[in-house]
Amino acid sequence: MISLILCSYNGKYRIKNTLKELAKLIRPSNQDIELVFIDSKSSESMLDLVKQSWNEFGSPFHLTTYYQKKQGKVAALQTGIALSKGTYFLIVDDDNELDSSYLIEGLRYLEQNKHVGVLGGQGVLPNELAVPSWFESYAYHFACGPQAENDGNVQPIRNVVYGAGMWVRRATYDTAISNGFSFIFDFHGVNQKVSQMNNGGEDGELCWAIRFQGYEIHYLSSLQFIHRISESKLSDAYFKMISERTSKSTLLGTIYYRVYQMHIDKVHNFWLKELGFIFINYLKNFQFNSNYFTTEIKRNMSNIFLLLKMRANYDQLINCLLTFKKSSI
Repeated sequence: MISLILCSYNGKYRIKNTLKELAKLIRPSNQDIELVFIDSKSSESMLDLVKQSWNEFGSPFHLTTYYQKKQGKVAALQTGIALSKGTYFLIVDDDNELDSSYLIEGLRYLEQNKHVGVLGGQGVLPNELAVPSWFESYAYHFACGPQAENDGNVQPIRNVVYGAGMWVRRATYDTAISNGFSFIFDFHGVNQKVSQMNNGGEDGELCWAIRFQGYEIHYLSSLQFIHRISESKLSDAYFKMISERTSKSTLLGTIYYRVYQMHIDKVHNFWLKELGFIFINYLKNFQFNSNYFTTEIKRNMSNIFLLLKMRANYDQLINCLLTFKKSSI
């Protein structure tokens, strides 16, 4: 079975079009399909709308709906995965329109490449949508554009793929969970100040968790979907917000990278070493151009600020991941 996991927060004005395109997907032969919809604590429940729309489109495969009272993508995604039954699950955002061949292409690739745990596709903008000059350089952060120069393993340029249109081999996720994986971006109430500063990053964590199990993260350019980004997300104000959020999540992503490279069992006062890494990396990659002085300084200052905020819990997070890594080997 293939499970499509669709999470939405206040997406009632876009969800119907997304469901319409899902209903058009070409189904692989001898393969059951299910759709799991999670309402991520929307201000107005979307469950009836989703059920009615799905019936309108012929209910081409089984639909399961659930209202998650805890807001946030992590809680919604975890619920969707728990309710799903597929050998593979495919994450779909509520503004994604998957190409009709998405299931066939993705399944074929994963069946032929058993060492691949996660497979990402390529989001493309609608032709009629006008984009600002800065968009191309930041398209990846909007789940758009190529994720690698060539199909296949996204390393060494990247370690992860974006969550929209992401395929996951279910057995690799289950193994990660049994080895102690949990999303640290959610922080589980460990540090509320840090938790309030971050939103997103669960897709990268999911990739890292599966990489820790010894599987590769791949990209396939023929897996395409239209990403209907609202015009409000192409405003300068939203760009500023997404830039700040990306800067803050960079440090948290670095935690996984550090642990992945480490060959020790325990750390102490590692936040001080991380502070040193930030300064060394900045000087090592120093460039005499205005973009470096604005973007990089801003990103590094955000990382330093976040690191100082979470320093009391930093070693705890690192050591938890080291334990997870040791269990996964």
